[in-house]
Amino acid sequence: MDAKKLLVATAATLLGLVLIVVVILAPASTTIACAPPSGAAAGAIAPAGSLVKPTASDTTTDSSGFGPRWGTVHQGIDRAGPVGTPIYAFTDGRVAEAGEAAGFGHWIILDHEIDGRTYSTVYGHMFADGVLVSAGQHVSAGQEIGKIGNDGESTGAHLHFEVWEGARLPDGAGTALDPAPWVAKAAEPGTAAQPQTSSSPGAGTGGLNAAQLALAKQTVAIGEAMGVPEQGIVVALATEGQESTYRMLASSNVPDSTNYPHDGIGSDHLSVNQFQQQVTIWGTTEELMNPVTANIKFYTALLKIPGWQSMAVTDAAQSVQGSGHPGAYADDEPLARQLYAQFKGARADLTADDLAAIANNGTGAVATAVVDGGTAPGACTPPAGGSSGGPTFVPGGPFGANVIAAASRWIGTPYAWGGGDSSGPTRGISDGGGAADANGDTSKTGFDCSGLTLYAVFQASGGKITLPHYTGDTSNPGQLGDPRGQPIPFEDKQPGDLIYFGSGGNTHHVGIYTGTEGGQDMLLNAPQSGQTVSIMPLSGWAGEDMYVRRFG
Repeated sequence: MDAKKLLVATAATLLGLVLIVVVILAPASTTIACAPPSGAAAGAIAPAGSLVKPTASDTTTDSSGFGPRWGTVHQGIDRAGPVGTPIYAFTDGRVAEAGEAAGFGHWIILDHEIDGRTYSTVYGHMFADGVLVSAGQHVSAGQEIGKIGNDGESTGAHLHFEVWEGARLPDGAGTALDPAPWVAKAAEPGTAAQPQTSSSPGAGTGGLNAAQLALAKQTVAIGEAMGVPEQGIVVALATEGQESTYRMLASSNVPDSTNYPHDGIGSDHLSVNQFQQQVTIWGTTEELMNPVTANIKFYTALLKIPGWQSMAVTDAAQSVQGSGHPGAYADDEPLARQLYAQFKGARADLTADDLAAIANNGTGAVATAVVDGGTAPGACTPPAGGSSGGPTFVPGGPFGANVIAAASRWIGTPYAWGGGDSSGPTRGISDGGGAADANGDTSKTGFDCSGLTLYAVFQASGGKITLPHYTGDTSNPGQLGDPRGQPIPFEDKQPGDLIYFGSGGNTHHVGIYTGTEGGQDMLLNAPQSGQTVSIMPLSGWAGEDMYVRRFG
């Protein structure tokens, strides 16, 4: 079903608050229950992807808002409380800065991926002993990172809290936003609800979702195929955990990297992929945005380091990465060992073609090692029924196959009314008390039918075609009437064509034709509230008019 094309003004105003706080840390539909990190108190860390107030409301009060103040602009909000009151990470991220700063006394800056973009949160006026994290460290939502102080240009003990779209550093990189709506939607520290637990065999592993687990499994499989011993695979996994949280990242500084399948967009120089390897230093964009090649390049570099097997995991990782934060990989080792234990033997899942490609340094490869319910980045989810051989996303390759491959990466993602854009799934919106509201779509991150197709066509076109987020009718052309779509007789449809459903030129649903399976025409689509992105028999829409459009 499709989102309405028009919302009343009051609903649009509320929508702005809903959409601005959605956190997308990876594309899979389910965030698996998170076990506390080693050494952390149970309940101290919120589930992955949570939003947590930076201080508890029962220990602090809002003392100053965002905007003009004392002849200047106050770029954050203040939450006043006694010196030593705990300060918590607003959501998962990495410490960009932690230490002295003019005006702040001491500050902490965390960088995050929120709603598919880079954001920063800033925490200020701590004393030196109130800064509990260091630059380069990965933190989790709700983790205590500092304590309220009264340092710098401060008129009383409080936390100064900022939210920046883009990034806080370097100066001028981002834009300060009013944090109040963000904080209002966040949970109190220690109270963030656990997300629904997946039934996937990977459930419970470090809070990682199916796509993240697939990337980790792929690293294990490729390492085993290359003959890398356990210690080396753990080094690779720990590096991925620190550098990308097991995500395939494009970069805003490498525009063509966004033309390849990715789980998010970073902004650390020219660094891309799960290891954050720099383009021109480690290879070309095409090479590095292939997760198989990225693994091979990492392992090859590791194996060339004399004595790496006798090094601590963090030291071996640092020897490969040359990070500005030596020792940053140490806290990623426990989860890395847990993932290795879970996926040991994954080489057996690689096909003969995969092994040949690995032996050929990854040329043309996208490994198929996946966990149940997830896909390796860049690989197409097997069609319904468990068969393999679905299309692989190939930049510049056949348009229809790339449409299917791009959309297939999100199979299993929840339907969310109004959800989805050219970058991936987004938070659903209210349908005014209908099926979407009854199924809780406003709390889900996913796609509706036209959101999925606009994403797939945008990806397949390399960003050249951005379709409207509406199927189309006689009063609003939407996707159906987009002049870039060629009308095709139904009997001439081909895999990758879009099919719109309705009557009299008024459509309410759209999906992607994937071909036949077992003699039946099949449709890849986001069906309706309460369901997930799936491949279904086209016969489910029998009796409706079907309009075929071919893009690209």
